[in-house]
Amino acid sequence: MVTTVKPNYNYNVHKSTLTLKECLQKINGDEQSDIPFLVWLLENPDSIFPLPGKINLYNHDCLHILLDRDISVLDEAFVVGFTMGSDVKTNRFHLAVFKFLSSVFYPKQYKFNREQFKLFDIAFNYGRKLKIKNLNHLDFKVHENKTVGELRKLFGIDLEEVKQCFALVS
Repeated sequence: MVTTVKPNYNYNVHKSTLTLKECLQKINGDEQSDIPFLVWLLENPDSIFPLPGKINLYNHDCLHILLDRDISVLDEAFVVGFTMGSDVKTNRFHLAVFKFLSSVFYPKQYKFNREQFKLFDIAFNYGRKLKIKNLNHLDFKVHENKTVGELRKLFGIDLEEVKQCFALVS
């Protein structure tokens, strides 16, 4: 039986008026050493076998902030799906490889279930529709002193649309 994890709607956690740098100082992201090898192998740009959508932890944390997502498995499914969708090199083969390897071989706390993959797919499509692509390759350090609201507007991220994505799996 699949347990439904309710999305964590914290739409005021990363206030639009704070700078990206201020928000980054408030979160406790993982250290690189905390990331399991297979996750690193598929998702990190320094890996020899990364899939499109690869992103370093700093940029991944930035996307969590811009998308106003917390650290639940559903939130992570959304951010990873969005990131892969934003990368123009991602194709169906890459999605199939990621879904297979992550659902079978990832450590338990990193695996997605059917509901989470549904949200992953919704987020992938949301990332695909943004005008600015390849957000995973962006140098977010250049944007640290901009407000989160400015960056959301610049990249076309609409939190109401993000909320609607989550409503589709509730």
